Amino acid sequence: MTEPLQIIATDVLYYHDADERAFFEWLDRMAFVADYRGEVRDLFINLNRLPTDDDMFEIIGFCRRYGINMAQLAKFETPENTVWLRDNTMIWHREIFGGLSEASDN
Repeated sequence: MTEPLQIIATDVLYYHDADERAFFEWLDRMAFVADYRGEVRDLFINLNRLPTDDDMFEIIGFCRRYGINMAQLAKFETPENTVWLRDNTMIWHREIFGGLSEASDN
């Protein structure tokens, strides 16, 4: 993989102080997150390994909850997860890949 093991969260909207706290608590609990740092409007989230299937489900949920651009998750596609990740019946498909995918009809 040539792209960094990183997710960038830009302009995350928190609806309450408790929501911001929940965001960082969730981030701190993710075993695959090495560290993170903020610069202006961006939070750079560095991963310590390629996400597993379970990690991907968690990242998808996290990104959907906080409005993080999910198109960047496409770089974590592997031969092992491509069938379920590209399943165009799944709610995240359009957010990650844009349009319909020919990879899966399951």
